[in-house]
Amino acid sequence: MHRFYAAPEGFQDDTVHLDQEETGHLARVLRLGVGELVEVCDGQGRQVEARVIALKAGGAQLQVIRELAGWGESPLRLVLGIGLAKGDALDGVIRQATEMGVQRIIPFYSERSERPAPERARRRQDRWRRLAREILKSCQRAVLPEIGPVEKFAAVLSGSEEMKLIFWEEERRGGLQSCLSLERPGSVRLLIGPEGGFSAAEAAQAREAGFRVASLGPRRLKVETAALAALALVQGAWGDLA
Repeated sequence: MHRFYAAPEGFQDDTVHLDQEETGHLARVLRLGVGELVEVCDGQGRQVEARVIALKAGGAQLQVIRELAGWGESPLRLVLGIGLAKGDALDGVIRQATEMGVQRIIPFYSERSERPAPERARRRQDRWRRLAREILKSCQRAVLPEIGPVEKFAAVLSGSEEMKLIFWEEERRGGLQSCLSLERPGSVRLLIGPEGGFSAAEAAQAREAGFRVASLGPRRLKVETAALAALALVQGAWGDLA
C-alpha cells in the first residue's frame, strides 16, 4: 500500500487533506484515483489507512478508514549533531539518519566547516526537511525527525541526553567499544565533525562538557560515512538494529 505524508493540521475529524506536492505524487506519478486505499502518516506518530474520495486543485481529500498502530521508532532517543559539509553531503546524512531512527538532527558549524549566509542556511534547512519527509514515507517510520537551524559548535554541546559521544579522528586512546560496553542509556547525543574534522580545542571543549571522545577507527571517513557508521554501532548496541 502506498504511503503519504500529511501535516498534523491536515487531519480534520475523519478526513485527511494532502497538499499539492503529495497530491501530485499520488495522482500524476503513481496514477492513483478516487477509491484507492493508501496509508497516511502525520510525522508525529499517527498513521491511518484512508480512501481517496476527491482529487481537487488544492489537494486530495481522503476518508480515514482506520487507525494503524505506530511502528518503526527506536526505543533509544538519538540526537545527531552534524558538521556542515560542502555540496550535498549532508543530504545523504539526512536520509541515512532518518532511516536509522534519529529523532533530532542539529547541523552546526565549527572551526573547519563552512559558515553559510543565513538565507542559504534557511534554504538548506527547508531542503533537509523535505528530504526527511520523503524518507519517512519509504522507511516506515511514524515520527519525523526534528531538523533544527544551523547552530554554533558550542550550542550543540548542551543537552540532557544520558550518553554524549563526539567522534574525533585524532583520538588514539581507544575506539567506541569501551563506551558500548557501558550500561544501556535511554538517550544518546552524537557529534560528527565537518570534512576537516574537529580541532584539538573543540575535542577538549566537548570533553569538558561531559562528552566521551571516541574514534571510528584508523581510516579517515567522509562525513556521511562517519555518521552512518556511528549510528549503526550505537543502534546495534543500545537500540533496535541488532
